Parts: sequence; structure tokens; C-alpha cells
Amino acid sequence: MRRRAFLAGAAALGAAGSRRARADGAAPFQALSGDRFRRGDTEYRLADVLAPPLYVLGDAPPVHFDASKRALQRLLNAGAPTLAAVGAPDRWGVAGVIVSTFTGDAKGEDVAALLAAGGAVRVAPQTDDLARIDRLLAAERAARRDRRGLWAHDAYRLRRAGDLEDAAAGVGGFHVLEGAVLSTGAGGGRVYLNFGDDYRTDFTASAATRLARRWKAAGLDLAALGGARVRVRGYVEAINGPSVDLAHVRQLEILGTDAAAGASPGRRDDPSGR
Repeated sequence: MRRRAFLAGAAALGAAGSRRARADGAAPFQALSGDRFRRGDTEYRLADVLAPPLYVLGDAPPVHFDASKRALQRLLNAGAPTLAAVGAPDRWGVAGVIVSTFTGDAKGEDVAALLAAGGAVRVAPQTDDLARIDRLLAAERAARRDRRGLWAHDAYRLRRAGDLEDAAAGVGGFHVLEGAVLSTGAGGGRVYLNFGDDYRTDFTASAATRLARRWKAAGLDLAALGGARVRVRGYVEAINGPSVDLAHVRQLEILGTDAAAGASPGRRDDPSGR
């Protein structure tokens, strides 16, 4: 996706406090979106979450972009946040970070979790800290249940994996989908979860065989999920119908069904979305 420079207008949209230099001479934190911010000349992104994107095609920002950005700016303005880098920078050199609040009522709390709880971001698992990602997922679930923030907008609603039209409408964006796995299969170095009768057109989630083997050794057997109800998250692509590449174990949440029993560490969850 082509990077779009909202940066020229970012300063004008930021909170006034973020534009003033701090008393200690350090550069202020400036939110660029709900999951990206800048300090001085360095840009950062919050690890394991995704807000309405800063860089998009077209002239208008995505739905809830401004509200998510304001939510992050408020937390950055609350004190002197602490940053911990995780993983390697992305292809544009932007480092993923875990940010903790420093002052106020939320002192010491994970900024990403606070944003997820308010519906400013969705969980997009990237790091190896599964316990933290589980906390983020729990915060997101509560926000989705109460239709807080972006969850109140149709653009971000939970999509039906078994409904081809609904799943296909999500192609080109990051979405959370839920449905029953009708069958599983393997081939071409991948393991497939099929959500319809025709794998060539219906929604499919798949993982590289090397990852599937690793997850099976840890207790999650993708090939055994036929009949299970699951929740899948990721970028929906048009590859033999709408599809999601499972590159992280927490992209798949196994809902509370008998077919999914014992399938940890893929997260088992309440099928109502709570």
C-alpha cells in the first residue's frame, strides 16, 4: 500500500500541549494516528495494535481516524511515557514500541491496552509476548461488546467468515472475522482452514507449514480444527476468494466449542464476542 503523507497536517491536528517543547528540553510526543507517534524526527508505532491507518490511498482519512489519534495524544500528554522497543524496525525504519504511562491515574499501564479498551485500536499480533497480547485481546473484546470507539462503525464490525459476500467486502483491509471451519487441508507448503464448500472462492485462512508444525508442537493443531468455531484477524487478500495469512498464533482465537477442546495456545473464547 502506498504511504500517504498526512504528516503535513499532523501538527495542526495535534493537541496544543504536544506542540510545545517540554521544560526539560526534550522534544514533545506528537500523535500521528491512533497507533503512531513522533518524537523529534523519529517515528514510532505501537506494537501489537492497529488504528485506522495514517497512510492510505485516497484523500480522506479512514473512519474514526481523528478520534483514535486524539486518544493516543491524550495518553502521550499525560506525563512522560516510557518506551520499550520490540522487534526489528519495519521496512520504513519505524520501530515498534511498548509504551507505558508515567503519571496520572493510569500510571504504569500499557498505552496499547488503554487504547484497545476504549475502542481506539484493534489487536494486530506481532510480538512474542503472548500474555500481553491476551490482555490486549481481552480489552478489545470488552470494547467490541460495548460498541466503544471504532466498534460502533460498520467499517470495523466483526465480519462473518462463512458469508462469502461479507468476507469478500473486506478485501484490502484489516478485519476480524468469525465463523465455523468447515474443513481443513494442506498443500503447497501451507495448512488451510476453509470456511465454505468451495475453497477456490470462499473465505480461507492459512498458515505456512513450518508455523503450523511449531504451533502443533505447542498444542494448537490447525488440521484438527474442522468443525470448530474460530475468530480470525488479519489483512484480507483476494487469493482464491478472500483469505487471511496466519503469521502469528494469536491471529486465531478458538471459540468455546467441543471441537476446539484442548487446542491451546490458540486462544479459546466466548463465541458471542464478549
